[in-house]
Amino acid sequence: MNTAAITTTPNNKSLALRGILLGGFCAGLADFIYPTVKTVMAGNSWMRPWQGVASGLLGQRARDGGLEMVVLGAALHWFICISAAALLYLIVSRVRWLPRQWIALGIIHGIAVLLAMNYVILPLSAIGHGIYPLEQLHIHAFWHIVLVGLPTAFFVSRALARER
Repeated sequence: MNTAAITTTPNNKSLALRGILLGGFCAGLADFIYPTVKTVMAGNSWMRPWQGVASGLLGQRARDGGLEMVVLGAALHWFICISAAALLYLIVSRVRWLPRQWIALGIIHGIAVLLAMNYVILPLSAIGHGIYPLEQLHIHAFWHIVLVGLPTAFFVSRALARER
């Protein structure tokens, strides 16, 4: 019997899943900390942003709720971040003209997520309208690039590069 250690290399599916989950989780964490700290510094409850996320699904009932709405909002937040990472992976793996460099990809992804959330998802939700005014869109775009786009693109681009 051969006692040599058997080494396995991860297959493409596990590399993709790892990149998607790490990218979505890190983006979700960064984008969880920033609004929480910003809200607390403004003198409001740390729960407010996450009740706001839950209100996209449940309306005003979520804003009036307690910790259960915070948990729902946080779960929805991470679901959105991981779904956006999966979508980024699928699109970039199939559209060859998109950049594979993580910084360029992060800029594109951060802006795309912001625009999709503000002009498509939020108007279709129970909130009914975007939350980022046009005159402040550049500020929110910067933070979406830094907090969402770059972490997601870093891990997704690494997963794509390892597949080749």
